[in-house]
Order: sequence, then C-alpha cells, then structure tokens
Amino acid sequence: MYTSRPVLAHEEIRTRQGMVVAQHPQGAEVGINVLQRGGNAVDAAVTTAFAMGVLQPLMNGIGGGGLMTVHMAAGGGGAIDYGMQAPARATTDEFPLEGGMDAMDPGSSRYSRRFAWPIVKDDALSSGYKSIAIPGTVAGLNRALEEWGTISLSDALQPAIKLADKGFPVGAHFTLSLVAGRNLLARFPATANVYYPGGHPIQVGQTFLQKEHAATLRTLAMGGVEAFYRGEIAEKICADVQANGGLLETSDFAQYAPFLHRHGMLGSYRGYEVMGLPGPTSGPTVMEILNILSNFDLVGTNHGDPAVLHLIVEAIRLAAADRFTWMGDPQKTGAPIGALSDPRYGAERSKSIDRFHAGPALAGNPWPFEGREKPADFPGPAGAATDDGTTHITVVDRDRNAVGLTQTNLSYSGVVNPGVGVMMNNGIGWSCPLPGTVNTIAPHARALNNMTPIVLLKDGELKGALGSSGGRRIWTSVAQTLIHHIDMGMSLQEAVQAPRIHVETDDVMVDGRFEYDTINGLVSRGHRVNVVTPRYDLSPYAEPNGVAVDGSDLRSAVYPVAKLTQAAGY
Repeated sequence: MYTSRPVLAHEEIRTRQGMVVAQHPQGAEVGINVLQRGGNAVDAAVTTAFAMGVLQPLMNGIGGGGLMTVHMAAGGGGAIDYGMQAPARATTDEFPLEGGMDAMDPGSSRYSRRFAWPIVKDDALSSGYKSIAIPGTVAGLNRALEEWGTISLSDALQPAIKLADKGFPVGAHFTLSLVAGRNLLARFPATANVYYPGGHPIQVGQTFLQKEHAATLRTLAMGGVEAFYRGEIAEKICADVQANGGLLETSDFAQYAPFLHRHGMLGSYRGYEVMGLPGPTSGPTVMEILNILSNFDLVGTNHGDPAVLHLIVEAIRLAAADRFTWMGDPQKTGAPIGALSDPRYGAERSKSIDRFHAGPALAGNPWPFEGREKPADFPGPAGAATDDGTTHITVVDRDRNAVGLTQTNLSYSGVVNPGVGVMMNNGIGWSCPLPGTVNTIAPHARALNNMTPIVLLKDGELKGALGSSGGRRIWTSVAQTLIHHIDMGMSLQEAVQAPRIHVETDDVMVDGRFEYDTINGLVSRGHRVNVVTPRYDLSPYAEPNGVAVDGSDLRSAVYPVAKLTQAAGY
C-alpha cells in the first residue's frame, strides 16, 4: 500500500541589514525592533530571550537556563553557559527509586535501551518542588550584555514586561500544551491561577495575562541581577520551595555564576569553523559526529542516498554511546569531554563503521586523546533523561555580529511560586538518580544537557548561525542540518526542513517523507527502523532554525512544524 506524504516547507526571506528568527512571531518582532533602533545582535538576542520567557513560559524563561554562542565581527566573541545547577542539598538520597526503568517509546524520546532512565518515586526528579534546579537565565543574559551588549538590563526587559502585563493572544500550540499538562500544572494553586483562570485552560485567541510575572520583571529591571540572586526574588522562590519540601536555598542562588568561554571554538568541518559550547552540552557530541564523518567523502552526495544515511546513522550512534558513557560535569567527575571533539578521536571512531552493515553502538576509548589514563575510580555510564520544552533564537545584525541562543526549563516543574509568577524549571531531571554514574545528581553539579547553539565561520568570516529546540533530538538535528548544508549544498532553509532521522544507540526513527527506497536501504543494512512522519501540528523531530550569510544577503531558515517560528528582517 502507498499513502500520500506531506510536503512541509517555510518561506525563505532575504534581507541585508539584520535578521531575527524566533519560535514565536512576537518574539521575532521584539528582536528586529531592537536592531532597527541601533542595537547589536547581542542586544536583540537578550531582549528576545526575555520576551520568549513570557511568550513561551512553559518552555523557557527566567526560571530556567540556557546557552549562548556569540560571534563579534570585530573580535572578542565567545560563548556563555548559563545552564541550570543542582542545589547544594541535591543527592541521590533525595530521590528514591520506585523500581523499573523508563521504557523505550517514541513518544518519550527513548531511543537508547542500554541507557534507560530509572523511575523515581512520585516522579520527584521530573516534577514538583524537588525537581527545581538553580536557574541561570538572568545571570547569563546579564553577562552577555556586560560583555558584548550596548543596552542596559532594564532596557532589555521592557518588551517582556509589557507582554506579561498587557498580555497577548495565545495560539493552538500553547493551549494544547496546557491541555496535555493539566494533571501536573493543576496540582499547584499558584500555577492553576495563572494557566487555568476560572478552572479552564487559556483558550486559543484569548489574551494571556501574567501580572505577577510582570511585577517580578520590574523588580529585576530596577534591582538588577542582584535582586534575582541575592535579593527579593530569590527569597520569595526559596521560601515557597522550602515550605513545600524542595531543596533550593538562598545560598544556592548567591553562589551561582555563568561560565564564559572566551573563544567558544568547537572545531572545523570541511573548511568551516564551528563555534559552540564545550563542556556538558551537545556541542562536543555534534562535533564528534562531524569529525567521524569527515573521514568519509560526503561532499556532493545526494540527500536520501541510503548508503550516505547509513554512515550518518552509524556516526550518530557511536557519538551517542560516547555521550552517555563519558559526559557529565567535568568539575565533578573529570569527564574526558575535550577528547570527544578531537578530530584524531573522530578518525579513530570512524574505523568502527562498516559501510554495508549496522554495527554495535559501543563507546570508544577517548583517554589517550585526553593525554591521561582513565582514573581507576571513574564513574560508570549514565542514562539519558527525557527532555522537551526549549526555545531557540538566531540573530545576525548589520555589522555581521551573530548570536545563537538556546534556553529551556527542561520540561518545567509545574511550580509557579506565589508572588513570583514564573514557571520554574525541573533541571534536576537532567541528572541521573543512580549513584556512581558520570552524570549522577550531586551538589552544585551542572548536568549533561542537549542544547547546542552554533555559529558557522569560514576563514574567520561569518557564514551563519543556527540551533534547535527539541530535547535529545537537538544534536541529531543540528548535525544533519550542517551535513545537508555543507556536504549536500542545500540552502540553510532547505537543510532544516529536509527529512531527517533520529537515532541514539538502538532503533532509527526515520522521517516518513523519505523515499521508500531510502527506508528500505537502511533496513537492508541491518537497521531497525521506526517510520514517524511530522505534520504541521506535530513535531516528533527537533525544530532547528537559523540565519545564513550569503554574500551581502541574510537568508532565513525555519523548520515549518508545530511552533510558530518566524523570521523577521530589514
């Protein structure tokens, strides 16, 4: 039987002065207004990021964290890790196991049987007060303005304050999220008051007001970052958390600081320099995939060629096994993360790939490339947490400064603290509740996360910026977007909307828009496939976006599924 398949596409726009891509039309409008008033890419990205926390409060905001990669045309760019951090009281003892493991299921992003996640009693790792980690968004965005911006934190907050105070009409994606999340969100009275006025979810087209959120943003605008981490806001959050059995304390807020990476260079691929975040992010994983594939001649190959897609699948599976085996907070574990993005290690890993048959997804040995022996007490492999609820912003300005910014609540705790009005993260859920793993819950640990905002250069000149939302499917989408764009010659718009696969260490999820010969070609090489086709209202794959620089033109790239992503330029 043959059935029709959707053709999913988004218009590419070209402008010359500046461009913002955000996963909400009003977010893109906020950012482009900053550029038109003379602000630079960092000003626009930070202002948009605060606004997106209001427009998409379940996915990101000042209750969460993120990553930012910055290219400054005059030099001095870098990257900021403002990811969420575990409280000092966070240990595995606080999260007793219920027994059993999270089952592999396409709906829950489970694509690694060997790295399944243990089930925690009362779902405390993923929801409620104990799941809340120290938020990093305010510190990270403020640091970006201090390093590279031209406007004040107060200026950057004004559009977000207006959106929270005056409200905005919500779309179907938001309302459906409220319907799907009702069992969790309705558990907390302050949360229910915000999202279910009169006992009902905010309806499509209804104006969504967030008065307490607006008041908190005003306090932040007046008092600066100190008001959040050492003042009134931290005190309100922690008082509510402590009263309800959570782990956060004001001392956790006071010690938080984002990491600034002065250069932010991950590596190179086919003559392109790839800027991004090192450490326990997805940047090293994307770079490992590219380094493995750089040992195969993919330039000029055709999208959908099963022989090429087989190589991509195998490279991702090897990198995934390394990711779950070796990656965690390097300050806590001494994880050999730097070796994973070493091109020599990629070359060694490429030798494991059989061009004609699917092989086992086994971790490699990065220690010789780290320049040290594996410690005798190095912890064991960790599982892989479910992850959704993220947004990505891409900005390029008239001077060709560029920002890729991804931020998240992980998937949200469900908790809105009374008097604060902000959805809080469930960032502890990134950490493994089993003791003795490379990504185990630990005091003040920064867990392995899936974000990877990228800036692409060639001979030092900006060629584009991109990133994605979509949990553990982010890194597979960003890697494939780069392969489509660089190796297969697609425009960035074509590259982000082309059919993709997602794989970790087991079955391959294959976009049903691929030709049947492509899918059958994977099966014939020994891959177990699960065909899942996206629709305009359903995104089983990640949702990348970006901006490409083509001579004097800026060209937009938008994945046309689920979220209301839009590019705006002038």
